[in-house]
Parts: sequence; structure tokens; C-alpha cells
Amino acid sequence: MIHSSKYHLRFLIVLFLFQLTSCHLFESTTVTTKEINDASAWSSQDIGPSFDSCDELEAEEMMKCFQAVITNTISDYLNENLPEANEQIDEEFLVSIKVDKEGYISLENADYSNLLRNAFPEIETILLDAVYQLPQGKPAVKSNVGTYVATEFQLPIRILAQQSN
Repeated sequence: MIHSSKYHLRFLIVLFLFQLTSCHLFESTTVTTKEINDASAWSSQDIGPSFDSCDELEAEEMMKCFQAVITNTISDYLNENLPEANEQIDEEFLVSIKVDKEGYISLENADYSNLLRNAFPEIETILLDAVYQLPQGKPAVKSNVGTYVATEFQLPIRILAQQSN
């Protein structure tokens, strides 16, 4: 009986060692930065952020529609809500806008000059309010991952203002 139990124990040990040596858990894989960047790069199969009003369009037209909604909404809001300038302004600046994984849109950054800030002291609040006027969007979809992803893009804004009398 002891003899049989020794073989049984040896058999279990051999079986266990066999399982360990064939296990893929101990294999190490290294993913290079280039591979990560290549997989993360935007491709033609990926779907950019959108709005409900742009859903029926093809991919390229959908992106143009998305950009038009953002541009028109922000432009209209600025035209209606910027106060009169206290000096002549002709300035273009960039705003960074983010569409998160749920489709919520936010102003991430606005890179405007001190001249513009002095002419319109409330410019940051006005820009935040302009972005707030946008409808909730739909997030971008990264096709090789099959999931929603956050996206960020820059929108140029040009302010032309005459000095008020």
C-alpha cells in the first residue's frame, strides 16, 4: 500500500511539473513603444466623434458635419455674447476640445494672448459657456480595440473686433 502511494505521489509531482513547464503564464512578452503607437494611431476604419444629427452620413461627411456643428455653435455664441472691445483686435488662437468616452464635450485649454484677455476679461467664461451650448456628442470608436475612446482636437478661433467709441 505504501508502495502504491509513492507512485501515486510521484505521478502527481510529474504531472504538476509537466503542467508548469507547458504553462504560458511564465512567458514574458514585451510590447515596444512603436507597437503601441502603431496600434493607437488613427486609421480609416476608426469612427470619429459625432452628433445624432450627423449619424446618417458616411465617415468623411460625418466628420465634416461634426466639425460644422461645433464651429457654428461656438461661433454663433461668441458673436452674440462677446462684449464690445475696448481696443481693435485681430487675433487667432487655438482651443482644445475633448470628447470623452461617454460623448461629453469639454473645453480643455484655450491659448490666447494677454491682448485678447485684456480686451475681453471674461473670455475664458464665455468660451466655457460656448462649449457648454454644444449638444452631447457620441464618442469616437477605435476599431482595433472595439471600444469607445476619448478624443481631443484643436479648433482655431479668430476674433476680429473694432474699438468701440
